[in-house]
Amino acid sequence: MDFLHRNGVLVIQHLQKDYRAYYNFLNFMSNVGDPRNIFSIYFPLWFQLNQTVGTKMIWVAVIGDWFNLIFKWILFGHRPYWWVQETQIYPNHSSPCLEQFPTTCETGPGSPSGHAMGSSCVWYVMVTAALSHTVSQMDKSFITLHRRPGSGDL
Repeated sequence: MDFLHRNGVLVIQHLQKDYRAYYNFLNFMSNVGDPRNIFSIYFPLWFQLNQTVGTKMIWVAVIGDWFNLIFKWILFGHRPYWWVQETQIYPNHSSPCLEQFPTTCETGPGSPSGHAMGSSCVWYVMVTAALSHTVSQMDKSFITLHRRPGSGDL
């Protein structure tokens, strides 16, 4: 598990150093994909627009949260922000400095990330639904544009 944590710390350092200019955008996207929004915003909205997508949203929330809970019980991984202070891997107190934000100051096991799993599930359902709708609209437009005069309905 230390291997995963060490590489996770490297990824966090890379994101915090090289993508600082995108903080507001990444934070916004993280908040939009927050699993808490499934029940209060996305499910009611999508269910009114398309009941199938709304139902998928609920199933994704329930199954994704269940899998996350099972994985947390099995892995019981530390949060990287705390792990760097407690591990003996870094010699002579040379542990990396990681910035903390309100979303990183949660308690409980941090691996796997429920926020990352939930956000990816929410985004997957929303993006596939939007793409499916767009493709079906493009197909209708294509058929309408390429209909020959006098050929009748297709």
